[in-house]
Amino acid sequence: MSGNEPLVYDLSIVKEASDDIEYLKEITGYFINNAGEMLKVLEKAFSESDYESAQNAAHKLSSNFYMFGLNEGAAALSKIDLSLKNKENYKEIPSLIMLAQKQGEEAIRQLRRDFHE
Repeated sequence: MSGNEPLVYDLSIVKEASDDIEYLKEITGYFINNAGEMLKVLEKAFSESDYESAQNAAHKLSSNFYMFGLNEGAAALSKIDLSLKNKENYKEIPSLIMLAQKQGEEAIRQLRRDFHE
């Protein structure tokens, strides 16, 4: 599906439920439509010091990232979730958000190309 470009996503976990193409289109469509928005919510909430909303967004996103094999971004989101929960290490959070956004945006681009064009 991807030509020569290495994939940032891995559908192994998703395919445990089903490898039917219609299911894959549905589940990847859900990720495409929601992950980008949730990343924006996370960034905005953190920048506005709405730490509860930022923590909720990071928590929800981390499981979605893990499901699609986006382990680096998922680990960053889990770290954000934990930092906000424990009210510590706030200085690290902007770079962790950027890391998650970068991997998330690349995955969305590739998933859109591979399943929705």
